[in-house]
Amino acid sequence: MNDFSETLDNFTEMVYDGNSQNDTSYGGDLMKANDVLAAALRATRKTQAEAAARVGWMPQQLSARLVRNSMRADEFLNLLEGLGIEITLTVKETGEVVRTHIPGAGRRVKGMVDRIIYDTAASDALANNFYADGVNEYTDGKALELYIDKEGRYFFAEYTNWEGGKDRISPVSARDAAAFIEKYGTEIVKKPTSTEE
Repeated sequence: MNDFSETLDNFTEMVYDGNSQNDTSYGGDLMKANDVLAAALRATRKTQAEAAARVGWMPQQLSARLVRNSMRADEFLNLLEGLGIEITLTVKETGEVVRTHIPGAGRRVKGMVDRIIYDTAASDALANNFYADGVNEYTDGKALELYIDKEGRYFFAEYTNWEGGKDRISPVSARDAAAFIEKYGTEIVKKPTSTEE
């Protein structure tokens, strides 16, 4: 797997740094993050406020970052992902797609445990137990998705579909993570394998 932080650092310098020498040419003008976002919003028929809500920001936070041209690359990629836009980096010589992040199938969960912040949007998904019975996405109203963060810590995003239930984060040992992967495999996007009559 390619070094995620190095890729984002390079991407930040190329596209999002406020220095004009690093801005990207766009039809004779300088392309900014808000130009790309405007195109994404038009394509998805969403508003800037809806885009902000999809990543848990207030509309004013997004506006301020766009005005200052201060959005980090990871924030911008998460924003586009929230809109359903996928950015693909490709090695020109080989055509190989560079994977910078392995998103999970579940919704974003972020939480602090023992003074450490865990965030599924900033971590790579490894496995989950959605559709474990082959029919239902959740088992008894719950599902787990295993992640690894940039520091190599494993954790579960624990999802619930009960009314009033809250998703949460649970750190897990490498041994338990390996056992979960062995049991459920590494396929992230799963669908029912059988249908109920």
